[in-house]
Amino acid sequence: MEKIIKKLEGMRVLFFLGAFLFIFLGLGIYFGCQAEILAKNYYYQSIQVDVQVNPDSTFDVKEKQTYNLEGDFGFFYREIELKNLDHISDVQVYDSQENRLNENEYKVSYEGNRLRIQWDFPRRTFDKELKSWTVKYKVHGGLGFFDKWDELYWNAIFEDRIVEVKRAEVLVRLPKEFEKEEIELKLFIGPLGSKIESNNYEILDNKTIRFWGYNIEPYHYLTTVVTWPKGAVVKPFLYQNQIINWIVLLIALAMPGFVFIKMFMVWRKKGKDPKIEKTIMAEYSPPENLPPAIFGVLIDQNVDIKDIIATVIDLAVRGYLRIREQESSFAFLKTKDYTFEKLKDGNGLAPFEQKIMEAIFEKGDMVSSDNLKKEFYKKISEIKSLIHEEVKTTGYFSGNIEEIRKKYSKKSCIILFSTLILLIIWLIAAFLLPIGVIRYFAQILILELGLILSAMIILIFAHYMPALTSKGLEAKWKLLGFKEYLQTAERFRLGAETLETFSKYLPYAQVLGVEKKWANRFADFAYQEQTWYVPSVSVSGGKGGAPASFNSFSSSLSSFSSSITSTFGGGPGGAGSGFGGGGGAGGGGGGGGGGAG
Repeated sequence: MEKIIKKLEGMRVLFFLGAFLFIFLGLGIYFGCQAEILAKNYYYQSIQVDVQVNPDSTFDVKEKQTYNLEGDFGFFYREIELKNLDHISDVQVYDSQENRLNENEYKVSYEGNRLRIQWDFPRRTFDKELKSWTVKYKVHGGLGFFDKWDELYWNAIFEDRIVEVKRAEVLVRLPKEFEKEEIELKLFIGPLGSKIESNNYEILDNKTIRFWGYNIEPYHYLTTVVTWPKGAVVKPFLYQNQIINWIVLLIALAMPGFVFIKMFMVWRKKGKDPKIEKTIMAEYSPPENLPPAIFGVLIDQNVDIKDIIATVIDLAVRGYLRIREQESSFAFLKTKDYTFEKLKDGNGLAPFEQKIMEAIFEKGDMVSSDNLKKEFYKKISEIKSLIHEEVKTTGYFSGNIEEIRKKYSKKSCIILFSTLILLIIWLIAAFLLPIGVIRYFAQILILELGLILSAMIILIFAHYMPALTSKGLEAKWKLLGFKEYLQTAERFRLGAETLETFSKYLPYAQVLGVEKKWANRFADFAYQEQTWYVPSVSVSGGKGGAPASFNSFSSSLSSFSSSITSTFGGGPGGAGSGFGGGGGAGGGGGGGGGGAG
């Protein structure tokens, strides 16, 4: 025990020694880094900006930045905000002797909504030395055009910097001379949104204005506003992309409207069903005694899971298969499963009925609904296609419903594919092209919205394009009469074969959506044994016998329909103006950031 205590004490000493060394080294590294940071210091001794406004509405900017450097430096950079302008071109960088740098001596890139210019030089240590660099560039789409004046609203001294500017001077040169009374000026110095005006400006001559400021704090702007009478500059045709924006917006809005009108006209000509003019009268049998799935399509022009389930019940009623309900319980929980028993082959059945028989009894002549859940859903698509083919043979529609819809859906898919191509083009442009040029590609996104809406309109109309023929209209009229009988006809018309009639017409009631009303008409009748469906509930509550009443039988069938719907269809789990009260620091174009490193 003493040995263990000694070992623990030794480990404790080692732990505290290690912790002490770790803290000591960490503090050493921290203070070392702090010393390095403190040893590296700079600020802007001066920034001189010269802006020449051109008659073509561009303006050339020349920025001479003089740094006071102390410490180790190897590069400088300038970031220009691109909001409220089209783009920037003709970027050039000059050294202290006004020698222009080669293009491989500086880099121009785009970071978000900014243009970044960075120029490198052999890294060395400065001892409170002044170093000057000059950046030149041309601004496109940076002027403002108003009813009575044109305007330069420019953040000449950028805000995104961590050091102050000791002295700033901005010269603005207009494209022609004006009377001094025709030139209006404003100057804002301060943080973003500051409304405090400065009077540090003067008109040097009839076309040159000077602004200045001292000790401009970090993250503060120097924003100049100059207005002059209209006529000195020509507003560009594509001023800040406004014309392109309006054209594309007009196309994007007009396109869905045009497509809607076009599709509506096509629908009226080819897809609109004629109205049933005759009064609906009760019919006591389905027209032409066709399978229930056909009438399910006749009603809503779709093949639904309920149409397939109705077919299964119809096949059972006709003696091709038997459905057995099996109930099991565990504690207070009861679950039901269903077994399908094949009674005879499907020879002579319609192709879609044969396919349903094959899908159910693919693994044998006795199969549970639990096993079907893993496989049957895979056959749904083929069964639907075969039902559509069968409907086509009736002559109820002008063609195959599925093919008619595909014809129009293909057009929609072509449009959606075009939007994908345009999106890819836009993404490529976003990665490869200057942001000023990307602005011209931005309208692609607006256009895509119009294309997507147009495609959706075509898809919606495609659903309603299949049209009834005169034969189909007559059949639908009779079918609606049969529906009327199923839900409202007098009970005495059923005659002696009450439950046989119920079973025979139950699949039709299902596709017509009136199975509950059809079943309610038999509520007071005594149950007669049905060979096609064997419930699990007997008179005494045991298994294997007949239900005590028709209500029990009906309830059992309802549970079957709900359960089998999941089985068959589910599958396995799985900027304004600087005047007029709207101006302020940082509100114009330009600005951005800069620094040294």
